[in-house]
Amino acid sequence: MARYALTAEEVDSMRARLCACALDISRESGIETVSFRALAERMGVSHTLPYRYFENKDALLASVRVLCFQQFERYVRERESREVSALSRVLAVLDAYVSFVFDHRIEYELIFTSQQPPPQRYPELLAARRSLFEHSVGLVQECISDGLIHGDARELTHALWAAVHGLLTLHVANQLVHGITLERLVKPLIHRILALGDAPVPKGKRGKGKADER
Repeated sequence: MARYALTAEEVDSMRARLCACALDISRESGIETVSFRALAERMGVSHTLPYRYFENKDALLASVRVLCFQQFERYVRERESREVSALSRVLAVLDAYVSFVFDHRIEYELIFTSQQPPPQRYPELLAARRSLFEHSVGLVQECISDGLIHGDARELTHALWAAVHGLLTLHVANQLVHGITLERLVKPLIHRILALGDAPVPKGKRGKGKADER
């Protein structure tokens, strides 16, 4: 008997359910525990059903990362929308980037884990990654055009992304152990990259490193 042909809406619906289930499993027990068998058992479906919608686990997780990146961009741009000037919008984007780690740590780790295939293998994921970055380049260019900062917009955006992401990676890995917290480091670093002068240091934000605890 021929297999029932699913409509595009039915395919999209099941793919979304599988992705949501994979994200739930990641939140509960880690990304390494996600498998097609675990999905099937959680959803009460055939163990072979996920293979009808995703070639393998990497393809599934690529789709999960697309959803997480779309959530990340909505989160950041909602924060940005509260501001008016170009510079305040750039700073709001960076502040939201940091806040996202505290509010949605699992999603952040799924997006940026080093143990994943190159995004170029999955065009939808690559497009999701580029969307917020290109938007940020545009914001930085507005600041340059207004004479608020100086330099090349794409190079500055790369520098900001790399610096903030580097700090967040250390924070998530619990490797900021040298006596200063993420919150105290990030704003002065951003101000130095943009040559804005010294940023106010948050009071009471000095963290304890291992040396302080001795």
